Amino acid sequence: MTILQAVDHFILEQQLRGNTEKTITGYRGFLRRFSEWIAGAGEVHLAELTIEHVNAYQIYINSKPRERHGAGALTKRTVQTYMRHIKCFLSFCHVEGLLKEPLHTRIRTPKAERPTIEILTDDELAAIFATFKKKERDLRNMAIVMLMVDCGLRLAEVTGIKNEDINFQKGYVMVMGKGRKGRIIPVGIKARRALLHYIHKRRRADAAMDDEYLFLSRTRKPMNTAGIAIMIRRLRESAGVPRLHAHLFRHTFATNFLVYGIGDVYELSRILGHSDIKITESYLQLASYYTIIEKRRRATYLDMHG
Repeated sequence: MTILQAVDHFILEQQLRGNTEKTITGYRGFLRRFSEWIAGAGEVHLAELTIEHVNAYQIYINSKPRERHGAGALTKRTVQTYMRHIKCFLSFCHVEGLLKEPLHTRIRTPKAERPTIEILTDDELAAIFATFKKKERDLRNMAIVMLMVDCGLRLAEVTGIKNEDINFQKGYVMVMGKGRKGRIIPVGIKARRALLHYIHKRRRADAAMDDEYLFLSRTRKPMNTAGIAIMIRRLRESAGVPRLHAHLFRHTFATNFLVYGIGDVYELSRILGHSDIKITESYLQLASYYTIIEKRRRATYLDMHG
């Protein structure tokens, strides 16, 4: 069996498991690159694959130039992503008896950099909200941003919200997260008010529309992640916040959740939909930095003894 044939078996398994199309597309892309690189090195069947082949591929992608987001080599975090997909594929091949040796247990991934995240300030959020007007599109965009800041939602989770998923009286929204795992997230009063303003304006519009999903495009169809990403890029320019991106809203929510004592890290983990609390714990250190900064707004030692 060739590696490419094994990849086809693996993709079929992911489909049978009910994984999302986004997840399957990711696996297909990373594994196609891997199989094509192996094929370029000579005729190698799956049974002949060794850890040396895998290590050589990792060395190759370590120096592989970026395809997006500027020049230079891939980041260690991106290399981790490449190798994580390959590791999952090789594990499948071993479990299914296609590979005798458990190569996946011998893969060593690099330690990724952990850059300190600079969350959005109150002034930056105020500048973002100041860009919105009273038009339906602006009310929609404000409601989207408020949900992301107030609830820490991912792009795909925002686009998947249906009208019936919002409970205005009890103050929560139901979303479908990664791995098709649903969760219930509290929504604050201001965000609910923004949603009601948008819904009221949308219903008054004299146009046929999809009445199932909450956020609609100009064509009155459900918005997709690309549409919201474009909106945020435009918002970056109009609000004068050049570092703005969709996930920064999620980082801002998570950090402020801990800084202001809204809840603990376990509650935050459930709200964010993390599969491992260790992922959420990274926000504890970030929150501690901002707590220190908040305290340092008071007089410092030199200020008091100047």
